[in-house]
Amino acid sequence: MNFLTKQSDTFLIGLGALVTAGILLLDIALPLGVADGVLYVALVLIALFAKNKKFIYIGAITGTSLTIAGYFLSPPGGELWQVIANRSIGIFTIWMTAILCLLQHGHSEKMETVHQELEDSVQRRTADLIKSKSDLERESTYVQLHKEIAVAANETRALKDTLKVCLQRICAHAGWPVGHAYLPADQTSNWLEPTKVWYLEDPDRFDTFLKISEATPLGPGVGLPGRVFASGKPAWIIDVTKDSNFPRAQLAEDIGVKAGFAFPLLSGERVLGVMEFFATQSAEPDRDMMEVMEKVGIQLGRAVERQWAEEEIQSSNERLRKLYRRLEMVREEERTRVAREVHDELAQILTALKLELSLLDKKLVVANPPLSNDTRMMLELINNSIQAVKKIAMDLRPPILDDLGLHEAIEWQGQEFEKRTGIHFKFETSKDSVELDIDRSTTIFRIFQETLTNVIRHANAKNIIVQLTGKDNTLTLSVKDDGIGISPEQVSDIRSLGLLGIRERALVWNGNVDILGVHNQGTTVTIDIQRN
Repeated sequence: MNFLTKQSDTFLIGLGALVTAGILLLDIALPLGVADGVLYVALVLIALFAKNKKFIYIGAITGTSLTIAGYFLSPPGGELWQVIANRSIGIFTIWMTAILCLLQHGHSEKMETVHQELEDSVQRRTADLIKSKSDLERESTYVQLHKEIAVAANETRALKDTLKVCLQRICAHAGWPVGHAYLPADQTSNWLEPTKVWYLEDPDRFDTFLKISEATPLGPGVGLPGRVFASGKPAWIIDVTKDSNFPRAQLAEDIGVKAGFAFPLLSGERVLGVMEFFATQSAEPDRDMMEVMEKVGIQLGRAVERQWAEEEIQSSNERLRKLYRRLEMVREEERTRVAREVHDELAQILTALKLELSLLDKKLVVANPPLSNDTRMMLELINNSIQAVKKIAMDLRPPILDDLGLHEAIEWQGQEFEKRTGIHFKFETSKDSVELDIDRSTTIFRIFQETLTNVIRHANAKNIIVQLTGKDNTLTLSVKDDGIGISPEQVSDIRSLGLLGIRERALVWNGNVDILGVHNQGTTVTIDIQRN
């Protein structure tokens, strides 16, 4: 810009000199009555284009000097007073023009100043807007990252799946190619164990670092994750290969990473894990990202704690279910043992007693008829006892279930149910579809018995239809009555121990129970059990 200005000034000086010479030659060529010096105004006007008031003064002074000099150099002519008056008017015109040019120059300078200030203001404003836009876009990406992390953390999935999704989201946001998670060996451990949860932009490129990391547990304060684990704060390493407290860098000549960043997964002040990220080049700490990741760590820490609790509950439920299954097996074994003892021992004793009493009765009929009446009454009591013993044994463990199978046991139980309650029983099945081991058969039978008990107590039904079908690897038992219908509130009532027992029995075999009631149209209980 300065170079162009200098070129312009040089051009104007040359033009001014040329014009000056021309006017001077014209002035001294014309007589005084004709020439009056007013043409020297052109020097002032030329100087105006130079945008330098010094040139305006020079032009005015030069024009004035040459106007005066022309008086002496021009050929004589005209009246003296007219010549002096014309020359005076020329000088006046030159200076009036100079004054106007100076005013114009000052106005132009002010306009240029205002224009420059305005331009500077616009540039500053534009820069501010660009920065604000950049900050807004960055904030938007942080908000979006928070949203994605929140969605991933709250979705129902395994903990490692959640961490893997979050690693991918954060690496995509930060533009870093490596993300990894360290977790404590257990919930009370002070050591961090490397997980197999990774995000690797190029698995082959970072294979060495992956193998080293997965073989390197870290104690508190050791390495990047250990520092974060001990402090509970994010940490940044500009170049891990030059950091004395990064053990993994010492285990290979080239681990493939440089800058490192990690943040804790926090629940309150407790560190539940550490996420670490790496770039292939050295990088200065990004404070904004560290602040954002600290908040993300709190968000993820809550998710980790919740999922740990859920896993603990699932594990506890599984242990309880196994215990329940074991108790059911023990109870069935005990029922079988007691039923066998009652049937084999008590029934035999009663049968023997009946035989001896029958022989005694025959003797008493002749020897003491009145006493014979008492023996007959005792025989009747013994017969009733034998029937009661058989019923107890059947209730404890129906031999038909072990001897003939599930189909016959359900049919027998349904017929007994009809005799006892008057509720009509209908059984539909395909015998080829009900092959089960004895443990699963026992479960189905006990669920059927519990369902019949609920029908008696609550359904107020007149008919029940039982279907036993099999498809692929699933056996399905359906019990439908025409009673008052169970309500959704009753189905979900945790105090309903009968329904709870049905569900728990089915879950032992990865089964499912579906209970559907329609008001005044009955209830259908459907149980699905896996064959193996």
